[in-house]
Amino acid sequence: MRRSTLAFALVAAAAGPVLAQQPAAAPRPAAPAAAAQRPAMTTAQRYENAYYLWDAGKFDTALVELKRVLAAPDADQFHDRVAELTGEIYTTSLVAENASAPLWSPDGRLLAYTAGVGAQRFFRVSNPAALNEPALLEGTGFGPTFGADNRTVAWVPLGAGSASAFNYAVVGGRGLERVNVDAPAITSVTAFGSNPVRVAVIAGTPGDSTARLLVYSVGEGSWTTVSTGALQPVSLLRSPDGRRLLVLLGERGAFARQVPGFQQQSRNTAFAELRGNALGAVEGGIMPTWSANGRALAWIEPGGEVARLRLRRDDGPVRDLVTITGRFQAPAVSPTGAYVAYPTMLREDWELFAVSGNGGEPMRVTREIQHDHSPRFISDSLLLGAMGEGRHQRSYLYDLRSGTRTRLHHNNSVRTVAPEYEWAVSPDGSRVAIVTERDGDTVTPHRHLWMTDLTRKVSRQALVARVDSNLAAERALRANGRRIFAPIAAQVRAATEEVSTGRIYEYQKQLFSFDSKHITQPGNWKATNWLEETYRGFGLQTRLQRFKTVAGSEIEVANVLATIPGTENPELVYVVGAHFDSRAEGPGADDNTSGTAMILEAARVLAKRPQPATVMFVAFTGEEAGLRGAREFGRVMKDSMTVVGALNNDMMGWSNDHRIDNTIRYSNPGLRDVQHAAAIQFSELITYDAFYYKSTDAQALYDAWGDIIAGIGSYPILGNPHYHQVHDVLETINHRQLTETSKTTVATIMYMASSPSRLTGLVAQGSTVSWTPARERGVTRYLIRYGPPANPMQYSATATSPRAVLNSLREGWHVAVKAVNARGMEGWDWARTVVK
Repeated sequence: MRRSTLAFALVAAAAGPVLAQQPAAAPRPAAPAAAAQRPAMTTAQRYENAYYLWDAGKFDTALVELKRVLAAPDADQFHDRVAELTGEIYTTSLVAENASAPLWSPDGRLLAYTAGVGAQRFFRVSNPAALNEPALLEGTGFGPTFGADNRTVAWVPLGAGSASAFNYAVVGGRGLERVNVDAPAITSVTAFGSNPVRVAVIAGTPGDSTARLLVYSVGEGSWTTVSTGALQPVSLLRSPDGRRLLVLLGERGAFARQVPGFQQQSRNTAFAELRGNALGAVEGGIMPTWSANGRALAWIEPGGEVARLRLRRDDGPVRDLVTITGRFQAPAVSPTGAYVAYPTMLREDWELFAVSGNGGEPMRVTREIQHDHSPRFISDSLLLGAMGEGRHQRSYLYDLRSGTRTRLHHNNSVRTVAPEYEWAVSPDGSRVAIVTERDGDTVTPHRHLWMTDLTRKVSRQALVARVDSNLAAERALRANGRRIFAPIAAQVRAATEEVSTGRIYEYQKQLFSFDSKHITQPGNWKATNWLEETYRGFGLQTRLQRFKTVAGSEIEVANVLATIPGTENPELVYVVGAHFDSRAEGPGADDNTSGTAMILEAARVLAKRPQPATVMFVAFTGEEAGLRGAREFGRVMKDSMTVVGALNNDMMGWSNDHRIDNTIRYSNPGLRDVQHAAAIQFSELITYDAFYYKSTDAQALYDAWGDIIAGIGSYPILGNPHYHQVHDVLETINHRQLTETSKTTVATIMYMASSPSRLTGLVAQGSTVSWTPARERGVTRYLIRYGPPANPMQYSATATSPRAVLNSLREGWHVAVKAVNARGMEGWDWARTVVK
């Protein structure tokens, strides 16, 4: 299940939804006595009703019910449930924009993080209880670490000579000191200990398989070289309390690099604790992990058939906790060592288990078909775990005593996803620093650092405001969608009703039968030829776009292009794409036979319904080999045809539960809203959204034609555990979900190709606004919106020519313009500018 189990007993007979009263045209007969005596909904029943409305994607109706729940006399009993259903329970505050790598001081009173990118990186040390106050320490560089005194900070500098130097400073005390190391390069700069604080580094030559462990004493200014015996230092791991330091060891040191067929990269196979100026006993094992108090250490000792999870408390004996068969990831130790959690793969997805520090039978913590991983303890009985693939991770809290799960972080919106990437739990477990794309922007390189306070739940006032805001946004999205589709709603509905689940299955079955469709495999050309024949059979103008590429040797591959010429604006083209190739090791039923089959059915339905603009369906090859087909398409077509909009579709056939849902992955917010409207009105698909196109064929389309891209992918994004695996097979696909996604795509195409594209050449100077005339024939007027930055769409105007004089315009105001055609179809996106 994706969502938490309902935390209340289900009523024996749930009442139906409450309908808004409407004024009657004439008196109605009195209701029967039985109906008049029907009891009112209890708050529990009303919350249950809201929960299942939300589950069905009827967010607007659900939010109305939740408002009533929060207004009830016993609303306190449902506060947390409403908060989690609509977002997060605990208060979350922004720490810093464009920030990563959060690290707490050992006492939890300070928080360090790195901001900026590349040569512009810098770090800050702040008081997490006073985030609005200036930083306590700031410096150019990255990777700050604290000594056990909580005040000494060491970090990696930038600039000339920085490869073999580190800086340190004392918060509220000694200023910056630079320490040069007699070595070509250093890595793993780590402060630890107190009285004196020391800084350990690994020194060596890039590419060399040997390395040295050096320790610098702050205050004394002296160096010690620590022998690592026959093994080489690979990396360092300081305990969270700052007192202890592990040296991870391997046969090749930290600077070793891989040489194919000859040498391997550095990899640790053992570790030892630094005790004074020498290493303690070497312990064989990998993935060592400290407890928060630094008194317990867990690690995994791999073997031939099985691995052992081991624990040592203080300097006591090593205890074997559990034997792991199959794959495993790094464990986590609770603050006192009472429990150890670890991820393991039972079948095709990662699950979290926990075992007592005294040994015994492990308990299974998670049962979600998506990957569960990256455990961190909040307390001895509360575990933080991440769910999902690396590009859409979400955090949850697991109570090991009750077995309940609580969502930790969300952006509190209905439809926009909020991927998470890093989590740092404060030493006392009261706060969690989270690096997240809370705004759903996965494209721009920056991510933001937020703080979730587990001691402060959202207030009733804030929760009511959240529900009200989301209800207004959802109502506006739906109302706008009905309005813009109104001129062609009947035609769209007739088309979407022809989408066939059976046909979609047959397309998938045929493509699946070609096995791997990677460009190096025979199935690639089998699929290419079959797609060409199938599109031609629909009556589309079809051809292969052949090109040569290198995959071991030079080979010929091809994209499949199938076109429905426009009836009014044939020179304007909308591209609808999906890659048909797969990974070499698997048939790629979801990635991306699902997208290929979905647009095939859209093409079949639209083949007998030509649109005003040209629609070109493209089956891209070589996506899994580096977007080769899409990049070739963009390179060749960029200057030979006018592409005014595009949809790229990738992985939308897998679902992890009963819900039919997918994510709109867009660069253009206008197309995003069109796709939401298409799904709401003409399908049963529940849609979410993310500003997302990187590492997909959409990136190649964006590079060629700019910000005119949308399309559909999975929800959660890449949540399918079969993704890029040999078991991405046909029986894991939800064919009804593909049907509803195809309906959404058909409706989106019809809207795009029937409405004006985004205008170009918009200029606003003084009181005059002008733009290039719409490229489409039949445009009758232009809509203009303008206003100050705080309300940029405040005022409106209409023009019949591509120029307008707006006497109330002011410098710095925003202006947006779109075209409207004779059918009443509005352009799908605004052209925007700022008044100069």
